[in-house]
Amino acid sequence: MIIIEGLDGVGKTTLVNYFVTEGMKKHHFDYDVNNMDLFSKYMRILQEENLNLVLDRSFISEMVYGPVLREKSKLALEQYKQLLLAYKENGASIIYLNAPQEVLLERRKAEPKDFEMILNHYDELHNQYNAIIDYSKEYINVMTIDTNIMNEQDVQEKAKRLILK
Repeated sequence: MIIIEGLDGVGKTTLVNYFVTEGMKKHHFDYDVNNMDLFSKYMRILQEENLNLVLDRSFISEMVYGPVLREKSKLALEQYKQLLLAYKENGASIIYLNAPQEVLLERRKAEPKDFEMILNHYDELHNQYNAIIDYSKEYINVMTIDTNIMNEQDVQEKAKRLILK
C-alpha cells in the first residue's frame, strides 16, 4: 500500500493514476465534514482483502488541513501514531510530494477554490506538512519528492522504486 500526500496541485492524482496503470487499486479520501470518527474510518481500510492500494490522500491530510483551516484536527496525535504503526504493519509507505507556491498556483489557476487556498494558506500548510511528515518518519517509511525539479516520468520512476523494495 502506498499513501500519496501533498498540497493540491502537487501531482498526487497524476501519480496515483500511474500506480493504477501498474495494477494497484485507487482509494480516494474526500473530506467529510460530518464524520467525527476518522480513526475508525482509516482503520477499516486495513480490513480490505486486497491491500494492493494506492491512497490519494489519507489521515495525514487531516493532520495538516485540520489544524490550519479549522484550528483542530479530528485525530489526536496518539491516534495518528497508531494509524501510522498499523499502516506500516500492513506494508504501507508514504510518498510526500511538494512544490513551491508559485508552481502550485500555476497548476491550480483553473480551480478557484484550490488557487485561493494555496494563495492564502501555502506557508502554513507547507510548514504543517513538513512537521507531520518529519514526525511520521519516526514510524513509517517516507519518500519525499519535489515535483517542481523532476518531470512526471522521473517522479514515477522514483516512486516505483518504493514498491520494488
